[in-house]
Amino acid sequence: MGMGVEQLVGLLAGASAAAAYEALGRRGDLDASIAAQVRGAVCVGPAYTVSAPPHRSGSANRALDLAPPGSVLVIDTGADPDTCALGGTGSLAAQMRGLAGCVTNGRVRDLAEIRALRFPVFARGGTVRSSRKDGTAEFQIPVAMGGQIVHPGDLVCADDDGVVVIGRQYFDTFAERLAARLAFERDADAQVRAGASYAQAVSGRP
Repeated sequence: MGMGVEQLVGLLAGASAAAAYEALGRRGDLDASIAAQVRGAVCVGPAYTVSAPPHRSGSANRALDLAPPGSVLVIDTGADPDTCALGGTGSLAAQMRGLAGCVTNGRVRDLAEIRALRFPVFARGGTVRSSRKDGTAEFQIPVAMGGQIVHPGDLVCADDDGVVVIGRQYFDTFAERLAARLAFERDADAQVRAGASYAQAVSGRP
């Protein structure tokens, strides 16, 4: 039997997004244009998905009060990649609520505030634009994000290297594969420190 979500989150907390990608069979990575806006910040948790109309992602702000603590806001801004998905006050609200981070295929503003908070945000970059609030966002539905379809409850693992989404269909086997990957990385590092060549150290790559 596979691990539960909380156990998987705990395991991922000690892993990198790159290790998660390898353990997942080199899949699940979002487009590299969706990148860390707060260097060194790490984001791990189940996805709380939001589908927001282009230019009207302000309607998605309700998610800040709906998403449970520990979850990752995954905000799809639709056809416009320049739509602002989150700002400084929204990031503060998310942090105070205990959310793990935010991933969006749009942009964010108030980057200085977000970086001061150290709130993990992964986006296409910054913008000075705000977004109207007169649209209707949808919550907890599958969303298209960076070349992947993200479902509610999928696990998100994100760091400076990028964002990886682990679909629920992989949960049963993922923990064992990730543990094997982490063990391999530790062993390879130990071999290099002991004087082995790189080729020797990685010869047992899983």
